[in-house]
Amino acid sequence: MMLNPKLVAALAAHGIAIDQGYQWLPVARLLQQYHPQVEVELPLLISDVSRQSNLIQLQQCLTNAYPAGHPAMILVGSSAQADTVLHCTQICLEELNSVMVEGDSCLLCLPPLPTGSSFTALQAVVAHLRAPEGCPWDRQQTLATMRHDLLDECAEVLEAIDLDGPENDNGAHIAEELGDLFMAGVLMVQIATEAGRFQLADAMHSIVTKLIRRHPHVFGDVVVDGVEMVLSNWDAIKAQEKAAKGITAVHPLAGVPAALPALEKARELQSKAAKAGLLDRMALAATALQQLPWLQPEPTASALGATLWQLVALAHQSGINAEDALRSFCVNFRAQYEAAPNRR
Repeated sequence: MMLNPKLVAALAAHGIAIDQGYQWLPVARLLQQYHPQVEVELPLLISDVSRQSNLIQLQQCLTNAYPAGHPAMILVGSSAQADTVLHCTQICLEELNSVMVEGDSCLLCLPPLPTGSSFTALQAVVAHLRAPEGCPWDRQQTLATMRHDLLDECAEVLEAIDLDGPENDNGAHIAEELGDLFMAGVLMVQIATEAGRFQLADAMHSIVTKLIRRHPHVFGDVVVDGVEMVLSNWDAIKAQEKAAKGITAVHPLAGVPAALPALEKARELQSKAAKAGLLDRMALAATALQQLPWLQPEPTASALGATLWQLVALAHQSGINAEDALRSFCVNFRAQYEAAPNRR
């Protein structure tokens, strides 16, 4: 869509240059979304904003992608081909729900976020790293070699979360570590793309359609009564998906990733075994503290393994994730040691 010169000039006067591209969406489209499906590194022009528009809902949608203090402006009396721009009101997004819209059809304009703020920007950088003139290390990677990096990045995210708390806002660190995790995933997608196996759109379409399919109580007309029914429906839908793919007679303990850390693998196995009626975790937890190997003169590896298995069950019975508990203890232990490095 070509914009008239007066509108282009009005946008440029307020720091919104559209010579490198822009997006034009009607307000009705955004009012149907909880997150704006836009490219945040391009200017966003939202048309047909009027007195009747739900500005609170529009603000909630936009602030899911843009900071609350992000600048915006409302152009009154303008449209794509309009000859006049009556006047402009500058606001920030957090003020949008209280602004008085003048006129029956206004244009809401948002400047782009800084370069490098979008998921597509990450894809572009990773594709460059894998290009012939890119980085030798990135070019050597395969899906197999990225396995350990992916696990390491997941662990870094978990540790950053462990350091978060009411008195220690670790949000910036968590965001940084999530960025590293996203990079690992995008690099794996780029490797697959170059091999002609799949692209990011395939991965995104898979998870988006799966989420919608497995949440019929949100996107359909199914009524649920609490989390237990949600989980029950989830398992039933998964079984239907497997049957549709011709996967039958799946072992009840199948589907536990081999690369999981030992404690997490034990928890997953116990969970599946308990659902299948193969294991009484309550009875297992009850015996955990009765067979502590450190009470034995010479505990064996088998005895230690059995006790760890039982302690996982005890943790679950107490509403504790054993993996999280051990990792959190390690984080706190290291923090205490680093706080007093000369302590012996």
